[in-house]
Amino acid sequence: MWDYITQFWDLITGVIVDAGSYPIEWFENIGNAVAGATGGLFDWLMHYFNDFFIFIGWIFSVITEIIQTFILPISYVFNFIKSFTISAFSTPQLAGASYYFSPEIKGVFDNIPNWGIMISVIGIAVSFIMAVAIFKLFLKLT
Repeated sequence: MWDYITQFWDLITGVIVDAGSYPIEWFENIGNAVAGATGGLFDWLMHYFNDFFIFIGWIFSVITEIIQTFILPISYVFNFIKSFTISAFSTPQLAGASYYFSPEIKGVFDNIPNWGIMISVIGIAVSFIMAVAIFKLFLKLT
């Protein structure tokens, strides 16, 4: 491409030297032609450089995906062991109550004698009834 532009320019300068005078528009047209040819050269060059870098980026992204695919099970095991050891040796967090009673309501229930024992018995009774219902359901299914 550079050789073509050099030959083109040599022919133009040879015509200018052999001839006499040319109008300014003629020189502007020649300049536009040379600029277009040079721009076409750099457009071609930039296009192929861009394609090359896109291809290299695509290759590296494919290689990265392949490596991550092979490393994923190992990463899972190490993350599981790390999370397990962190949670096993950390202090347990207290679960917050999912309900809230106003102090007036708590005052009423706190005044009932043996309320703590009664609520425990009610909880055990409800759990027993649910266990019996589940057991009967299993017997129906078999």
